[in-house]
Amino acid sequence: MPSSQWHLPRTNIIVADDHPVVVLGISKMLDEVKDFHLVATATAISGLFESLAQVSCDLLICDYSFEDDEEPDGLLLLERIRRLYPDIKIMLLTAHDDLVIVQRAIRIGIDGFLSKSSGDFSALPAVIARVLQGEKYLDPDTSKMLVQHMMSNNLPTSTLSTTQLTARELEVVRMFARGMSVTDIAQQTDRSVKTISTQKKKAMLKLGAENDVELVNAFNQLF
Repeated sequence: MPSSQWHLPRTNIIVADDHPVVVLGISKMLDEVKDFHLVATATAISGLFESLAQVSCDLLICDYSFEDDEEPDGLLLLERIRRLYPDIKIMLLTAHDDLVIVQRAIRIGIDGFLSKSSGDFSALPAVIARVLQGEKYLDPDTSKMLVQHMMSNNLPTSTLSTTQLTARELEVVRMFARGMSVTDIAQQTDRSVKTISTQKKKAMLKLGAENDVELVNAFNQLF
């Protein structure tokens, strides 16, 4: 869709992704739209928040997972952004298209979800325009996966059945399933080992897991 058909005001955009090649690719796409103004990019979470504090931003295009970053990523990152900058629209661009993560991100208040594996990635400027005009966007592949999940579980289209894990519990289990130890998770999230251990135990109880293997299996079966 040509940018002239969008009738959008000048939009300040920040792009944050731990892969520089992704940042470069998105930057080039944005440069082709006169209404979009890329005001900052970041490849680390600390750089993202420095940019948010220094420049005016209307839309943040943000990855979900920042591998090896010292600061918490995932849902905790999204919650932090939404709490500190409630008026910024958030477009989540990620390879993590698991259904529970999609649902939790929507609950936190993201405005768009685009999987990096989606064919819609090349149409990112048009997707951004739709989000700026007030739409909530899910890429077709993720939306289809969500509907199929609801239909296969006989769920109403307004509800996705998930466990009652809190955002912090879900993040702990996600990191644990990636092979991180309780100590590793504590260091990355800047919380105590005792706190992480407690959150892991609560998650195990809610998922009906009696050991670490069952916890990882139960987590994987959520999606």
